Amino acid sequence: MKRIVFCMIALFAASSCRPTVLLSVDPSGPPEYNLGWEDGCDTGISAEGEWYYKVMFGFKKRPEMAANDQYKQGWNEGFSYCRFSLDTSQNAGNFGDVGLGAGF
Repeated sequence: MKRIVFCMIALFAASSCRPTVLLSVDPSGPPEYNLGWEDGCDTGISAEGEWYYKVMFGFKKRPEMAANDQYKQGWNEGFSYCRFSLDTSQNAGNFGDVGLGAGF
């Protein structure tokens, strides 16, 4: 029984966390911008990540904020930042793109 409870707690803890490369990011701006940035970031992680990121984060875009320019700007910036930051962190150490060949 303790093992099941521990597994459930670990699963919930892991599902609420962003990848470590994105933990220190704290956007500054009005609340609508921050909400858009968070939703865009979660969507960007889902778009670029493996299947478990797709399950944990998914696509988030609030229809009630469709007319809010601050939300849209934050969403676009959060999506781009998190998507490409996750891509860079997953491909770290790949020397094939700097001309050192596939031996590394």
